[in-house]
Amino acid sequence: MPVMLLATIVGSVLITWLLPIAFKSDPPYGVAVDIAVGTIAAVIWAYVAYEFISPAIGLENPGKLLLSVLDAYGLAAMTLWILRKIK
Repeated sequence: MPVMLLATIVGSVLITWLLPIAFKSDPPYGVAVDIAVGTIAAVIWAYVAYEFISPAIGLENPGKLLLSVLDAYGLAAMTLWILRKIK
């Protein structure tokens, strides 16, 4: 579990910081809000995926870890898109 949380936090911070640079988009609420919202959403989703969804579909380690972390990265990127659509 600590490895999952660390990988999720580091990866989601990097994604929410570097993705707007790659797509040349301005953060509507600032970089700090992008990073905070993306990271919080990713950590919550990674926990849900790790504890509930992965066992429900029969995944064990390391598939359980991989599913929860990669899925959380996608959610972090999607929150950036949602923030831009709201503004």
